[in-house]
Amino acid sequence: MHIDLLGPVVVRRGDGTALTPSAPKRRALLSALAVRLNRTVATEELIELVWEGSAPPTARAALQGHIAALRRLLDGTGLELGTRGPGYLLAGEPDRVDVQRFGRLCERAGVSTPSEGAPQDHELPLLRAALDLWRGPALADCGSTLLRERTLPSLTDLRLRTLERLADGLLRAGRGGELTAELAEAADAHPARQPLATRLVRCLEQDGRSAEAREHYERAVARLAGAAGPELRRAGEQSGARLAADRRFVGRRTELARLEQVLPAARDGRPILVTGPAGVGKTSLVRHWTARRGDAYFPDGILHAELHGFDPDGPREPADVLGEFLTALGVPPDAQPADPVDRSRRYRELISGRRALVVLDDAASYRQLLPLLPDPPATDSEPAPVAIVTSRSRLRHLLVRTGGIPLPLGALDPAESAELLARTLGAERAADEPEAVAELAERCDHLPLALRLAAARLAARPDWSPADLAADLAGEQTGLAALSGTGTGTARGPVGLTTALDRSYRTLPPAAARLFTLLGLHPGAELGADTAAALADLPPATTRTLLTRLDAVHLLEETTPGRYLRRELVRRHAAAQAAELGCDERFLALDRLIAHYLDVTAGWTAEGATAGGSAAADWFRREESALRAVVLCAEQNERPGAAWQLAHRTSLLYETTGHDRTHWRAVVEAGLSAAHADRDESAIAHLATDLAVLHVARAAHRTAADQLDRAVAAADRTGDVALRHHCRSRVAAALLRAGRYERAVPMLVDLVAAARTPATDHLLVRALTALADALVLAGDPGPALRHADEAVRAATARTVGADAVLATHSRARALHALGRRDAALSSARLAVALGRTVGDPALDARSHTLLADLLDALGRTAEGAVARRPA
Repeated sequence: MHIDLLGPVVVRRGDGTALTPSAPKRRALLSALAVRLNRTVATEELIELVWEGSAPPTARAALQGHIAALRRLLDGTGLELGTRGPGYLLAGEPDRVDVQRFGRLCERAGVSTPSEGAPQDHELPLLRAALDLWRGPALADCGSTLLRERTLPSLTDLRLRTLERLADGLLRAGRGGELTAELAEAADAHPARQPLATRLVRCLEQDGRSAEAREHYERAVARLAGAAGPELRRAGEQSGARLAADRRFVGRRTELARLEQVLPAARDGRPILVTGPAGVGKTSLVRHWTARRGDAYFPDGILHAELHGFDPDGPREPADVLGEFLTALGVPPDAQPADPVDRSRRYRELISGRRALVVLDDAASYRQLLPLLPDPPATDSEPAPVAIVTSRSRLRHLLVRTGGIPLPLGALDPAESAELLARTLGAERAADEPEAVAELAERCDHLPLALRLAAARLAARPDWSPADLAADLAGEQTGLAALSGTGTGTARGPVGLTTALDRSYRTLPPAAARLFTLLGLHPGAELGADTAAALADLPPATTRTLLTRLDAVHLLEETTPGRYLRRELVRRHAAAQAAELGCDERFLALDRLIAHYLDVTAGWTAEGATAGGSAAADWFRREESALRAVVLCAEQNERPGAAWQLAHRTSLLYETTGHDRTHWRAVVEAGLSAAHADRDESAIAHLATDLAVLHVARAAHRTAADQLDRAVAAADRTGDVALRHHCRSRVAAALLRAGRYERAVPMLVDLVAAARTPATDHLLVRALTALADALVLAGDPGPALRHADEAVRAATARTVGADAVLATHSRARALHALGRRDAALSSARLAVALGRTVGDPALDARSHTLLADLLDALGRTAEGAVARRPA
């Protein structure tokens, strides 16, 4: 049995069964004895505690009755309640009472006895385990206020000392952030306890939350009756100093931790390279880190140079930067060497052996950096400077030639973006519209520069809401302009996202700049190298080289070989460049893009089915938004033939991947409109069928039937019997996928009947096979087998092809459903053999999968695994 008092009183067996006494006085008696486990408690004291100083004359007799009841409760539990002299004693293992277990853990962790310094690593789990025993206020509902008043102060003090000692240990380990929530709760409950407030401020500081640290410090001082002690004052001063560096900085815990991790390697002469797109906050990260760690890590000072690598006026010359460095190192300008090589040599001599930091901000190239990098240390024990480089270029030459340490910087996460906006807008204003703030952050691509520009616009216009600005940023033509910034910004040019992107763009060689501009006609966030080559009308190898140039300055990001991702704001910047092209060039590029997608989708789709399987699905998920936009663009730009063909092929991919139905509908309706504009009845039949299949997926069966009627009518106007059959087959297949067998089976019966004519007998095998499969699904395998047998005979009478294999599949499924397992296996094996002669890998995989499934159903899983391998 266990007795838990650190929270509501709970008595439980080892299996968890609760035995807590319901009578308050009995709970009070058991709690008083458990608090003093293995010690005698006098009868008079027990009476005083249980009746809280107002005991009746019958109290002694009533106490004996409660004692007898508790003895029955504790019988056989490992806890014994006995009479000892003038009182009673509850005896048992201390770990059976959480109060005793808490005290023992505190003693082992050094809390109970005074100790100097932070706890050791092995003591941290003991402290954590001790605190985890608390489930709320101790002795809650114990039945005696007097018992709580006498017991709680010492227990609470021990708990707070344990919490403070754990905080000391976690701070020493650099993990103070783990305890901030518990410390904040405890500090609010005990405002006079300064050591608690001190540790809360320090833990928040270590967690990078300087603003919260300062806030808690000021609150703690305001609630004190007297002056703050020296430790609390010192913690407050440190938080105030860091807050100035933190006000414009949010998040980046992973990157800050990475800087700490790579520092030893950087002291060996390997520069740290912080890279990322324009506006991502590279400089802010380095400045924030140096403000917090610079004094401790670099006692010999910090040299900082703005290299202006992407400014319109060109990057700074290394010789000029070296002149500033030499001046800072104590060499007067008139004593500095004139030759750049000699300057670099002198600089390296002076910086060598110093525990200093050299920050080279906004670098253009390895050539610019080479004279500015300190020499590596001569020996492992020699102090050495650290170099940190920031650049929007990936600077691969630097990494290769110096063994540099890359630290790529990406966009903020949604929570960090919201926090950054709240810093400027105010927490209350941001909290009023959390969804609008989230949308605004998304429109800003979660880039710190864009977020600050957006927040500045809102701060200057208190009558605007975040939703107003988010709507403005959503505009294709106006969104990027809304983040252009105002004023002169710096001496080198205006601040704004457009300016920042322009500076990256202007560094591109002409061929790469042209490709970037043409990519502005592509509507998607992701694209492949083949798509870029089609747009630019360039050979694949040339295109890959140019895409690498764009990736090098973060205008694209190569996520997997040959696949490139770009942020929405970059896409809009490219679209603005593309808008400056002549009409002929734009339309030629658009036609190449449409032709490319028609060519690719022709490889993925067949009549009513997807041939590419999972590869097609993966490709479609990446390209769906672009395909949808290209269909709409082709339809709007009077290219109806291309629009309906691409819409139809895209619809087949929507159908087989289960992608967003709203997007599917937009594509199909645009395609159907284009088919009508093209006055192509066959196209109308295909697209109306696509729309019917979509309505089946939406369970809008009446609307689906109306669309199918329109599709069949269009097919009839073409005189193409096979097209009419195809339209109805696709809708029947959609009904089967939706589980609407009662609608699908009659339609398939009609299709079989319609195929029994000389003009349509080539459609009979597929119709019979589909009907057989539908009947198996509907739970009617007898007729299914007859139709499958007929399909097999009809298919093999002509030639052994895909139809024969599919019919054999249906026969195997029908036999299995009838319980004829051996015959089903034989049929499945025959399908595998037939499939080898067809030479269709996808069909061969389906045959092996069917055989494996049947073997698994019979419990022959080892054979099933062997059969599944070729699939």
